[in-house]
Amino acid sequence: MACPHVSGIAALLREAYPDWSPAAIKSAIMTTAYNLDNSGEIIKDLATGEESTPFVRGAGHVDPNKALDPGLVYDAGVDDYLAFLCSINYSASQISIFTRDGSSVNCSSKTFANPGELNYPSFSVVFSNSSNVVTHKRTLKNVGGSGCGDSVCKEYDVEISSPPGVNVTVTPSKLVFDSINQSLSYEITFASITGTVAATSQQFGWLSWSDGVHEVKSPIAITWRQSHVSSM
Repeated sequence: MACPHVSGIAALLREAYPDWSPAAIKSAIMTTAYNLDNSGEIIKDLATGEESTPFVRGAGHVDPNKALDPGLVYDAGVDDYLAFLCSINYSASQISIFTRDGSSVNCSSKTFANPGELNYPSFSVVFSNSSNVVTHKRTLKNVGGSGCGDSVCKEYDVEISSPPGVNVTVTPSKLVFDSINQSLSYEITFASITGTVAATSQQFGWLSWSDGVHEVKSPIAITWRQSHVSSM
């Protein structure tokens, strides 16, 4: 039942904000989702009875009212997604399946340094023997909303829950927006802490930008390749 519920919310957002891109709508739904059940506990994984992870619950349970007023969104266009497909080594013929007219794409001029450069509302990092530090860039657009007539709503401070075994830093730690539809960028760096027990196959955390009214929250998933874990 997740698909029809989320599809209905996306349709409502499209009606409310006809100029928003599909990526902006998806961002609004993801970053305003919640992870607590009605008892105040983390949503359980029905298969195990244990606390769920982002690999089970995704960004969380949708909240239509909050999605209508997300404050900030991670936006992206067609070219961004094509560059993402290039970065994960899709061939020109494979990518042509996703283009509107079936035309081929020249990946030599349209690609990211790595797949993590897609302006997506979540973070997935894989550490390997040759990669103990990973940096991603993200851009947030101020879409306004409730309380945006004063300066408070234009200043967003970052809050981080670093996954165990990882040091997460964000630069800058404050985003100050001067106008509606303004976009500002930040860099987030993930550094594996070698020698810690927590540095195992998978760990999770989150990042949130808040102005006191809105909370723009993104899940973080970290994976260590087994060869990297065994060498630590």
